[in-house]
Amino acid sequence: MKMNRSDEGNLTRRGVTRNMKIGLTIMFGIFVLTCGLVIVRLFDINSEKGSEYSKAVLAQRSYRPRTIQAKRGSILDRNGIILARSEKQYNVIIDPRQILERDYLMDPSVEAMVDYLGYDEDEIRTLIYNNPNSSYIVYEKNADYSRISEYNRYSNGKQRVAGVWFEESFNRIYPYSTLASHVIGFLNSDGNGSYGLEQYYNDELSGVPGLSYTYFDSDLKQRKIVNDAVEGNELVTTIDYNVERIVEEKVAEFLDTTGAKNIGVIVMDPNDASILAMASNREYNLNEPRDISELVPASELMFMSEDEKLQKRYQMWKNYCISDTYEPGSTFKTITVASALDENVISTEDTFNCAGYTEVGGWRIGCNNKYGHGTLTLTQSLMKSCNCALMEIAAKLGKDSFYKYQGKFGFGAKTGIDLPGESSGILIPLRNLNETELATSSFGTTFNVTMVQIAAAYASIINGGTYYQPHVVKEIRRSDKTVISTYNDMGVRQTISESTASFIKNALLLTVENGTATPAKVEGYLIGGKTGTAQKRPREEKRFVVSFAGFAPITDPRVLVYIVIDEVADPELSASSSPATRLCASIMKEILPYLGVYPEGDIDYNVDLEMLAGIDNEDYDPFVDESNPYVLPEDLPDEEFDAANE
Repeated sequence: MKMNRSDEGNLTRRGVTRNMKIGLTIMFGIFVLTCGLVIVRLFDINSEKGSEYSKAVLAQRSYRPRTIQAKRGSILDRNGIILARSEKQYNVIIDPRQILERDYLMDPSVEAMVDYLGYDEDEIRTLIYNNPNSSYIVYEKNADYSRISEYNRYSNGKQRVAGVWFEESFNRIYPYSTLASHVIGFLNSDGNGSYGLEQYYNDELSGVPGLSYTYFDSDLKQRKIVNDAVEGNELVTTIDYNVERIVEEKVAEFLDTTGAKNIGVIVMDPNDASILAMASNREYNLNEPRDISELVPASELMFMSEDEKLQKRYQMWKNYCISDTYEPGSTFKTITVASALDENVISTEDTFNCAGYTEVGGWRIGCNNKYGHGTLTLTQSLMKSCNCALMEIAAKLGKDSFYKYQGKFGFGAKTGIDLPGESSGILIPLRNLNETELATSSFGTTFNVTMVQIAAAYASIINGGTYYQPHVVKEIRRSDKTVISTYNDMGVRQTISESTASFIKNALLLTVENGTATPAKVEGYLIGGKTGTAQKRPREEKRFVVSFAGFAPITDPRVLVYIVIDEVADPELSASSSPATRLCASIMKEILPYLGVYPEGDIDYNVDLEMLAGIDNEDYDPFVDESNPYVLPEDLPDEEFDAANE
């Protein structure tokens, strides 16, 4: 029988369907059998090793190690008064992931937080459910310790209370707010020191952080391992709280009554160059170091850009005493005379002639007295601050020796004081120290110094010729008061001989008694010192930096006060060192008795004032302008005057 094409297709479809059914049935049977075997095996595994595998899984859960903040070391004054300290505070940390690991932990844990920490129940539950994978949420900072104690007493031993722990941290506190702010510095948002001692000694102060991390033990209980933090070291500074306070009060009073662009005061012990006080312009609040509202009126502050505010903060934080440079003016004459004496190119018996100017290198360089001082002794050269005498002395010294002594006295290089931001100053290189430059450098112009350089140089003269490194910290000790480091009070080098130092001290005594520094006198004391007035560039603008370096008592100096005032606001006093000398006197009057140096009336200081001076006791005008090296006699032709002042 013959089949047509349609019948053949129907038969093929019926055959395929039947075969597929058979195959599917077999495969389904195999699948059911396999699933049954897997289920049985899983049941056996769960029964025999379920606990072991659960532990393995839990052990692999990622719990972030938590850093334990170290307590920062304190900063103290020389007498143990705390200037900076860290106070412990507690942050409440919630761990939603831990609470959600077991259903039975939620209710008792939330109830404990509500009852003992005072939290809102709905808020806590929402926080937990919305952050199921988080194990570290700072819910409250600086929590009250009494609440924490109550919670801990309840939760200890309660197996169903979990997911809350307390993180210790520390607040930096400055008890006296603004005191010595430019010396101490503050902490930035990362907890590291910014400016001052906080920055310079950051590694010593910060300590070593600890570490805490969590794991599960063999009973599936969460355990914690803690490596305790190591507390930072303490700094015992050379700063004297009372001396610093007095200085800052006097500076603030001067700025309020007279005013200036900048002002700096350093009080130093000349016997080891330790800093008793250091004030730079107005102090700022260390507890609120970014607040400039005291410096900028509210009407201006609201219109300032963020960059302008930042620049104002930088200006506020900067320590003028170590960071800014300026021409020292006549205070450097002391260094020039001491250098020449020590090199034996002049003697204490030499005399010098001043005609009001000196011709050097084709220039006529003027003296502060344009009519001339006449014949002067070496002592008188310092007393009257004679430019002409100093130019003659420098010429005898020569540029090589002059430059050598600049280095010996610490100029042109950082002193190494333990504060950040120190400048090195700017000297004329030896190759460029030509005849004219040497002449003008002799009385403190054409090169720049810092305040701390001048103070350290003067200290070396006052103490007999030993240069010490200026410093603010005298010892570093652990929190248990064990001293681990102390300042090495060995001198760095010898600058001049004792005989030279003795002559200079007596000459500076005469400078206060009957020279340019008479306003620095303090009744009952014999004080030595040297004034300085430097004309800023450009010279034609007639802007001045005035200064005074004074020390007392003359026979056994205990304290050096160095003051620099940049652009005195009163135009009548702008070129006079009188504001600096008077400010020094007001500071000396208060700090000397505090330091145990008392006035003794007509005490015999074994100093023959008339013999040392070699002159009549004529009054000296304290308002003399000793700054401009280019002032010439009035009868010079205008063209010569202009050329000299170019």
